Amino acid sequence: MNIEIEDEKAYQLAKQAEETKQKALVLQVRTPREFEQVSEFRKSIKAKFNEIDGHRKHLKEPYLEGCRRVDEFFRAPLQFLKEAESNAKKQLINYENEQERIAREKQRKLEAEARKKREALEAKARAEREKADREAAELRRKEEEARKANDLAAAVKLRHEAEKIVEKSEVKAETALSKASEIVAPKVEAYIPPVTGQYTKTIWKARVTDAKAVPDEYKIVDQKMLDAFAQATKGKVAMTGVEFYAEKVMVGKAK
Repeated sequence: MNIEIEDEKAYQLAKQAEETKQKALVLQVRTPREFEQVSEFRKSIKAKFNEIDGHRKHLKEPYLEGCRRVDEFFRAPLQFLKEAESNAKKQLINYENEQERIAREKQRKLEAEARKKREALEAKARAEREKADREAAELRRKEEEARKANDLAAAVKLRHEAEKIVEKSEVKAETALSKASEIVAPKVEAYIPPVTGQYTKTIWKARVTDAKAVPDEYKIVDQKMLDAFAQATKGKVAMTGVEFYAEKVMVGKAK
């Protein structure tokens, strides 16, 4: 044994326990007489176990009592500090959440402003095209009238003017749309002062809302409850997915 203690009786009891184990290793029960002898030997083992365990507890008690007194003394101070740290963490997290909320609100406003500017430029482009389409349509109508009057020169001139108007409006519309695509809201980040050795992480947790709907692979079988049911019913009541069986256990008192 590597552990040493200052108690002679403890060493004597430990030696007796080892000797008892050696005797137990060569036990055989072949006859009624041997059954009776081994039964008596088992009783002596139980008695020796109780004696050794009692002495162990006796030797530990002074130390346990000292440990209990120390634990009791420091229980309240440590709890005070746990509560203090918990409140400090709560305040820090509340601050971070508030800063993130403020940042999200600023981001929302900037994106709304950017969207408004983009929509204004897009509307300008549409208006430019619609105006050009109307002017071009009017020129094409006049072009058609000139052709009917066999005034080909006037018709060609009107057609060129209509095409120029459409081309010019398309350039203006594309320019407006190009500017619109470049309007992007700047990214807003919440500022949290960096602190060495301190950071916040997000932990996802689960809350059961419908136990019956939880997938089978996440359900844990309650073995203790099943064993209690088996003992209470002596295995006479069937249960789906469960097999009840009996085991013999030797029960006996010490001498």
